[in-house]
Amino acid sequence: MGYFEWHEQPGYWRDVTRHFPSSTKLLDVGCGSAWLADHFADYTGVDGSPDAVEAAAAKGRKVLLADVDEPLPFDDDAFGGAILKDLLEHVRDPIAVVREVRRVVVPGGRVFASSPDAQRWVWDDYTHRRPFTRKAFRLLFADQGWIVERVGYESVAPGTSIVAARTPGNRRPFPLTALAWLPFWRRNVWLTATAPAPVAAPPRRR
Repeated sequence: MGYFEWHEQPGYWRDVTRHFPSSTKLLDVGCGSAWLADHFADYTGVDGSPDAVEAAAAKGRKVLLADVDEPLPFDDDAFGGAILKDLLEHVRDPIAVVREVRRVVVPGGRVFASSPDAQRWVWDDYTHRRPFTRKAFRLLFADQGWIVERVGYESVAPGTSIVAARTPGNRRPFPLTALAWLPFWRRNVWLTATAPAPVAAPPRRR
């Protein structure tokens, strides 16, 4: 099984999609095989791997080849929402990536992001550059102008996807959600945040 087949849609896919209406004009940064395209009619994926783009194109999914460590090839306010799933642990400069996503998401638009918690297992993947604590993940987005709504943990322990696939609603069942708050449990940090509306200029005095 190849890398992108292994990282196809997880059993807990609704834990990601539930944060956005299906009508959202969605940007998926670091999209891999772009499985999220199956859930959003107006979807655009971006990935720096030619293999990922090829795998996505073979399934009819819209993905652009672009280095996510560089400015994104989109206009300001081009998308209604963005997903950065399991991405920021891989990039050279997470601050720049979060800032770029803020640029291309409309005011009031939402971002969902997840990355590994700061645990030893993170380093078993040699493509990882860093993990995040829950506090660091929140500050990463807040300091780039996002209004952080929720920050939490999600289970990524072996078997989580299999159990979720057999659970009505395709979400992690409550016991796994609760266990993810224990410091020894293999987990990601995740958050949702919104792009603030522009501040209206005060009326001019006459």
